Amino acid sequence: MVQWSPDTTPAAAGSGGYDHRDDHVSGFSLIHLSGAGCAVYGDFPFMPTTEALTGSPTPSAGEGLAGRLEPGFSRRGESGAPGYYSVQLHPKSGGPIGVALTATTRTGFARFTFPGSPHASVLIDAGGSAQPDGEASVALDPAGREVTGSAESGLFCGQRPRYKVYFAARFDRPFVASGTWTEGRLEPGSEAAADTQGPRGNPSVSARAGAYATFDTRGNRTVTARVGISFVSVAGAQAALRAESDGRGFGATRASARARWDAALGRIRVSSGSARDVRTFYTALYHALLAPRTLNDVGGDYPGMDGTVHRARGRTQYADFSGWDIYRTQIPLLALIEPRRASDMVQSLLADAEQSGCLPRWPYAAGQSMTMVGDSADAMIAGAAAFGAGHFDHAGALAAMLRGATAPCSSPNGEYLERQGLDSYLKLGWVPFDEDTKARNANSIEGSPDAVWGSAATTLEYAIDDFSIAQFAAREGGGDPSTYAEFMRRAANWRNLFDPATGFVEPRFADGSFPDPYDPLGGAGFVEGDAAQYTWMAPQDPAGLFRRMGGPAKAAARLDAFLRVLSGGAGATHTDHALLGDEPTLGTPWLYDWLRRPWKTQAAVRRGLRLYSPTPAGYPGNDDLGTLSAWYVLGALGMYPAQPGSGTLALSTPLFERAEVRLADHRKLTISGGGKPYVASLEVDGSPHDRPWVSACEILGGATLAYGTAAQPTRWAARGQLPPSYGPGTPAPKDSCAP
Repeated sequence: MVQWSPDTTPAAAGSGGYDHRDDHVSGFSLIHLSGAGCAVYGDFPFMPTTEALTGSPTPSAGEGLAGRLEPGFSRRGESGAPGYYSVQLHPKSGGPIGVALTATTRTGFARFTFPGSPHASVLIDAGGSAQPDGEASVALDPAGREVTGSAESGLFCGQRPRYKVYFAARFDRPFVASGTWTEGRLEPGSEAAADTQGPRGNPSVSARAGAYATFDTRGNRTVTARVGISFVSVAGAQAALRAESDGRGFGATRASARARWDAALGRIRVSSGSARDVRTFYTALYHALLAPRTLNDVGGDYPGMDGTVHRARGRTQYADFSGWDIYRTQIPLLALIEPRRASDMVQSLLADAEQSGCLPRWPYAAGQSMTMVGDSADAMIAGAAAFGAGHFDHAGALAAMLRGATAPCSSPNGEYLERQGLDSYLKLGWVPFDEDTKARNANSIEGSPDAVWGSAATTLEYAIDDFSIAQFAAREGGGDPSTYAEFMRRAANWRNLFDPATGFVEPRFADGSFPDPYDPLGGAGFVEGDAAQYTWMAPQDPAGLFRRMGGPAKAAARLDAFLRVLSGGAGATHTDHALLGDEPTLGTPWLYDWLRRPWKTQAAVRRGLRLYSPTPAGYPGNDDLGTLSAWYVLGALGMYPAQPGSGTLALSTPLFERAEVRLADHRKLTISGGGKPYVASLEVDGSPHDRPWVSACEILGGATLAYGTAAQPTRWAARGQLPPSYGPGTPAPKDSCAP
């Protein structure tokens, strides 16, 4: 729940709060969202200062702290590790201030080292969230050395949901002075302040309220603060302090955080790689484990999507699911290495559906957001189950999936619709271009919840979602043949958008015609990509796609041209080559495994791994809460969950000579012999393996994959059994990996 970290200024718009190019700190806020393309959270920034407070620290609306209160810093004075951060601040006047931060699940622990000063203060800006605060409040208890408060914010990517979060901060020494501020008024001695603002959604208007506590540091320069967080109440934040923070010093808390991270990162152990590759690997694994977020208090209470408080019993309630992104990589990885947590994540989605009526798409805190397109909870649930996360209500999951896929599903307040354009999709087999608003996030706070954005991309996503439902129904739903057959028929709807005249997947009008003329690089009908990129996005049925391209040889030549450049970063969205910094083409390099050219997958994946490095510019795009990080981790292990909702793992070459993956129940997956870029041979559990894929069922019970690798391409697996390709009449899978 707590990710106590620095926010910098002037951070790039839509960032997570910290920008390596900046050289000033605007505060140390308690909650962050890692690697998303829009800003949210950044709640309750703390700021130490020795400036004498003669006026409100937030004198101007929408501008945060006054500039004189935002100190500089340098990289030389900065240090970070999992569970710990420290920096030396250089205020505009006075001596340097040291800040060190560590955390537990729901609490943060700060150590501020001031110069000797009679007015060393810690500011707590309750109205300082990354997005405008509709409400902000603080209360001081000088006798108890405690400050509490709340903030209400939201508007992630312009979406409707709001959240409210609470804090309780306890200092280790008495205040020599304290007070509050409200907007432009400083009130020394005040013990409470609150502010509200409107209209909500105006980024230049935010509630402004905060508190300060002042200390005399001429004799003792160190001030420590423990802070608890709750999305339910101040009492919940105080309970977190008692349960997770009382009785331990800063050093012990930091050591505990390090030990927990060491255990989490130790789920995968790699060796015999370059220092750079090892560092990149664990950086990626660390990022892949930062989300979703724990939402419930220590007693289990959490805010539900129905506006009431619920209790998670015997599990964790999670929030912040970057659905459109993480179903492709992160959820299968978490199911593989953290199956119990992944199971709780699925059950959290089901709780959201029970409370709001519909499965969520991109929920944050306790709100239903319609960020991006598709119905990605289906692929998240089925993918988690396929890779070993089985401790959730399977019957309830299938019922929720079917409810949202067979009829329009809206939340009771009408602000959320699970599948835009569903009526047309069910009638025609595609979402028609006629309904496309052609505007990003058209269903945001300014638009209508039923607005369609990216009709062609939405159709492709629904086909993947329907494939996931079919796979889940066959494996986990009692083998219902009618459900499987119906949703496999729907999984083939991508074919309805393949224009044989151009050879591209394109948007299509309700009358069956395609736009003419149509620019496949223009992006019309698609989301964060174009027709040239999305045409490859039929992972459930690569063989069917290749037939429409003219057969494997022509498809392979076209794939060669598409993958000649592997790009990332801004400005590369509308091109005729792969964009491995964004989600639609993440699976494309693995398609050669379906074309009897696995050595080309091996080469392309190695090139893709080189887009990453352990540097500030070391990612090819937004991480989107662990999506790209999980792509790197899986690629470095030489495997990829290529067909969302199923257990198919396309194979490549492992990056490291040895990797050990800890699975459920003390089982272990051992991967050895990697290093060189091409596979020459593979043995699975001691037997020769001549196909470029394995199923999850082959490894979840524990397995050994022993590779022989070569510096040059080989013909390994070129004649072996191809990975499965699922057309409408493909028989239901009979194996199940569920516990």
